[in-house]
Amino acid sequence: MNGKVERFFGTLKRSLDRWHVADIAMLQRALAQFQFFYNHVRPHENLDGQTPVEAWEGIDPYAKKPKQVRYIECWDGLLTGFYIRR
Repeated sequence: MNGKVERFFGTLKRSLDRWHVADIAMLQRALAQFQFFYNHVRPHENLDGQTPVEAWEGIDPYAKKPKQVRYIECWDGLLTGFYIRR
């Protein structure tokens, strides 16, 4: 479990180091966006290409056609990917 938390914070730090945060309200919005991106958009190598939500809920991303695919861009383009709603 500790390795997973360290990986999460490593990814967060690398992203925050390249982005300017003006105030606490902006930081709170940015952290909510990052949480969504990390758990729902970004595929993880150690989860065989699944997102954490897919792995947690036992969803096979290749079993059914997605209901919706939406391109996500946050943090002035630092976080990009596809949100696939199943």
